[in-house]
Amino acid sequence: MDKKKAVKLATASAVAASAFVAANPHASQAATDVATVVSQAKAQFKAAYYAYSHAVTETGKLPNISDVYAAYNKAKQAYANAVAVVNKAGGAKKDAYLADLQATYETYVFKANPKSGEARVATYIDAYNYAVKLDSLRQDLAKAVEAKDLAKAEELYHKISYELKTRTVILDRVYGQSTRDLLRSQYKNEAQKLRDSLIYDITVSIKAREAQDAAKAGNLDKAKAALDQVNQYVSKVTDAFKAQLQKAAQDANAAYEAALPPKVESVTAVNAKTLEIKFNKAVDAATVIDNKGTSDTSDDVVKASAITLTAIDSQGPVSTVKASLSDDKKTLKLVADGSQFFTKRYVVDIKNVKTLDGKDVPSYTTTIDTTDSVRPSVLSSSYADNGLTLKVKFSEPLASVGTVKLYDGTTEISVSPKFTAGDDEMTINLASSSVPVNKDLTLKIFGAVDYNGNVINPNPAELTVKKTTVDTTKPTVQNIEAVNTKTVKVTFSEKLLSNPTIKIGGQTASVSVDSTGLVYTATLANALSEGVYAVEVSDYKDLAGNAGDTYTKVVQLKADTTAPKFVSSQVVKIDGVEHLVLTFDEEVTTGSNVTIVQTSDKYIDENNVLKQVGTSLTTTSDNFKLYLPTDGKSKSVALNISSLPKGTYTVTLPTGLVSDLAGNSYAERKQITFVRGSDSLTTKPALDTNYDANGVKADNNNELVFAFTQNLDASALNLSNFNINGLTVTKAVFDVDTKRIRVTLAPGANTWTGTHVITISNIKNTSGLVMDTVTVSEFMKENVAPTFTATLTSADVIRVDFSEPVANATINSPLSANNFTVKVDGNVVTVSSVYEDNNANTGVQGSKGYKTVYLKLQSSVSDLSKPITLSAKDIVDVDQTGAINSNNVVGNNVSDAVVNVAK
Repeated sequence: MDKKKAVKLATASAVAASAFVAANPHASQAATDVATVVSQAKAQFKAAYYAYSHAVTETGKLPNISDVYAAYNKAKQAYANAVAVVNKAGGAKKDAYLADLQATYETYVFKANPKSGEARVATYIDAYNYAVKLDSLRQDLAKAVEAKDLAKAEELYHKISYELKTRTVILDRVYGQSTRDLLRSQYKNEAQKLRDSLIYDITVSIKAREAQDAAKAGNLDKAKAALDQVNQYVSKVTDAFKAQLQKAAQDANAAYEAALPPKVESVTAVNAKTLEIKFNKAVDAATVIDNKGTSDTSDDVVKASAITLTAIDSQGPVSTVKASLSDDKKTLKLVADGSQFFTKRYVVDIKNVKTLDGKDVPSYTTTIDTTDSVRPSVLSSSYADNGLTLKVKFSEPLASVGTVKLYDGTTEISVSPKFTAGDDEMTINLASSSVPVNKDLTLKIFGAVDYNGNVINPNPAELTVKKTTVDTTKPTVQNIEAVNTKTVKVTFSEKLLSNPTIKIGGQTASVSVDSTGLVYTATLANALSEGVYAVEVSDYKDLAGNAGDTYTKVVQLKADTTAPKFVSSQVVKIDGVEHLVLTFDEEVTTGSNVTIVQTSDKYIDENNVLKQVGTSLTTTSDNFKLYLPTDGKSKSVALNISSLPKGTYTVTLPTGLVSDLAGNSYAERKQITFVRGSDSLTTKPALDTNYDANGVKADNNNELVFAFTQNLDASALNLSNFNINGLTVTKAVFDVDTKRIRVTLAPGANTWTGTHVITISNIKNTSGLVMDTVTVSEFMKENVAPTFTATLTSADVIRVDFSEPVANATINSPLSANNFTVKVDGNVVTVSSVYEDNNANTGVQGSKGYKTVYLKLQSSVSDLSKPITLSAKDIVDVDQTGAINSNNVVGNNVSDAVVNVAK
C-alpha cells in the first residue's frame, strides 16, 4: 500500500471512530472498542502531520494551507473525542490510553510549549502564516521600489529587517528538513534577498539625514562620520533610488560644507610652473582672480590683494602668475606665466578671500619649497584634424622639448613640432607627403627639460605613431555670406594653415577665424555703397599643404538697417560693484551721454516708499562698457549703477543707448525693472595713482588731498591714519566724494620746504577691508605764516621787519599803502607810500622780496603817549630777498595780528 492510500485509510478510520463516539456518547463500555478509538485518533494525528510533510516530499511544493488546516482541525476533534471515550470507558487502561493519546497528539499536532520535533502541525501552521506575512512585506517593499517611494521602502526595509533578525526562528522550528528548506527558500530567502539589495540605499538615506541634522546642530564630527558613509556607499545604490540618493548625498555634503568654517586646506607645488591652493569651501572667483574684464580666461591672473608669493632664497620674483579655479571652486591653480617658473622657497600669504556665500576665509600663511626633482615624461598621444595632427601630452609644463625626430625605420623624416615654452603639450603636423600612411613610425624626443632642468624620463622618450589619413584634397570655399556693406563670412571645407586673402570689391579685408577654424570673417576698414560686388578668396592652404584654387563669387551687399533689439537685463557685481547688464540680439557698441535715470524720476526705496531719485544716471565711457567682450565685441553692455540709492527702479531704455556694428541705434524704448542693492568691495582700497603719481597732492601749504580707489568708511578720517613726517594734523574731511580725503596741517606745523615722508595706514573701505600700509614722498612747502614787528624811526616813518622774505600777494606788483593799516589812538593814519630805505628815497618794487620795508606816513605823529598799531594784509612769504618770480613764492599769508609800533 502506498503512502497516499495509507493516509486516506487512516483518516477515514479516525473519522469513522470519531463519528461513532460522537453519535453514541452514552453507549455501554462493553460495546465500545476503546483501543480502536485510540488507535484511530492517533492515526488522525499522524494524518494531519502527513498533510504537509508528505506533500512536500512527494511534490516538492508546499501544500494548500486550507488542506493542512482541515487535517489539523480533524486531529484536534479526534483527540477530544478519544479522550472523552477513554475517560468513560477506559477502565484499568484509562491512564495508559490518555498518556498515549497525549504523547502522540503533542508530537504530531499541538503542544503548548513544544520542544524540537513536537507539535509538528501547529508549528508548521505558525511558520507558514508567518512566512506569508513576511512575503506580504516583501511584496509591499517590491512595490515601493517599483514606485520609487524611498520613504515607504525605508519603512518596510526596517520591518523586514526586524522580522529577519528576531522572528524567522519560527521557520527553523518546523519539523522536517525538506519543509524547512522550502519555507526558507520560498519566503525567507526572497525577503532577505530583496532587503539586502537595498542595504546601501537605506544606509545612504539614513546617514544623509543624520549628516544634515548633525551639521545643523553644529556637531561636525558626527556629521563628518555620517557623511563618510554616504560618500562611500552612494555609488553602490540601486537604479531605483539613485537620483534621489545622489541628491540626498549632495544636500548632505552641502549642509556639512555650509556648516564648516571656511579655511585654506593646503598649498602645494605641483611642479616648477604650477602651484595649487585648496580651500575646504567654494570660493568667490572675484576675490582670487583678476579677470581683466574679458571673457578670455587666458589673461586671468592672481589677485595681488588676495595672494602674494615672496621669494626667500634670493631667487627673483615671478612677476605674472596666471590663475584659474576648478569647476567646484575649491582649488586655485597658479601658473607662472611665459618662460617664468618657480624655484626654491616662497612665503605664500593668503588673505581677503571670500567664499561664494560671502564668508571670509581666514588669513593663511605658509612656506613652500618648489624644488622639483621629478623628471618629466610623456603622458599620452592623440590625433586631431582627421588624424593629420599628432598631439603629445607631457606630465608637466616644459621649458623645452629638446630635439624631436620622426623615424621610418632608420630613415629620419623631417618634422617641425609646434611648442611654446611653458606648455605641457606639443603638436606635429603629419600632413606632409613625406610621412607615410598606415605605417608604424617612431617619434623620439631628446633632452626635453622642465623648468628645474630635469631631463625627460626616459631620455630619449619614444612612442609609436601612425598616420592613417592621406590628404590630397584641395580645400574649397563652401559658402560666402554677405553680412553688411563692409563684412562677409567665408566658410571653408577644412581648416587652413593660415589666414586666406579675401578681397571685397577689390579691397583687401582684415580676416579673423572662429573657434571651429572653418569660418573666416572678412571686414573692410570702410563700408562700401550698397550694391553687387565680387568677393575673391585666394592664397589659402589646408593643413596638408594642399593649395586651394582662387575662388570668386558675386554677392549683393546690403546695409544693415535693422536696429538691435533688447533681450534681457540683470544686475551683476563686477569687482563688488553693482552693474546693470543689458543684453541685445546682436553685437553692439555703447552710446555716450545718454541719460537713463533722471533726477526727477521716482523709485521705491527699501521700505517700499516712493521717492524721487535725486540724482541722474548718464552714460559715459567710464560707467558704460561692453560686458565680457571677446575680441572687443559683445552683445551685452554693463552700466555702473552704484550712484543710485538702493531700491526698485522701472526705467525706459532710451533710444541711442546702444548701436549695432552697422551703426543702427537702439530704438525700441523697452521698459525694464531692476533692483539696486548694495556694492560689496572685494579688494582693499589703495592710493589712486590716476589722481596724482603717488595718489597724494599738496593742494596748498596747509592741506594735502589723498585720493583712493574706493569709497571709504568714515573711520578713514581718523587723524592717526596720516603720519606726515610727524607733523601735527588738525582736520581730515571727505573732499568731493568719499574716495578723497583733505587733511589739514596745524598752522606753522611744517617749518621747512622740501620732500616729506608720509605714511598712510588703517584706511578702511565701505566693506571693511583695510588697505595695506603705504609710505610715499611728497614735496611740501612750509606753512609758517610770516610775522612782523614795527618801530617808529621818525615822526612820519615806521620800519617794518618781517620774520622771512615777503612780497605782495600779486608778485609783480610792489607792496603799497593798501597792504598796511596804521592807527594812532585808534584812528587810521594814511600811509602815503612804501620804501626800501629809512630816508624814504627808494620805493619798493614788484617781483622783489623784502625782509624790511619803511612806511611813509602822510601825517606825522605828534603825541607819543598815544598808542600806535600796525596790521598787514595780502602779503605772502617768498623764499628769498631780491628779484623773484612765481617759482619763488612760498605762499603763506602774513600774520593777521595787529602789532604795537615800538617808539
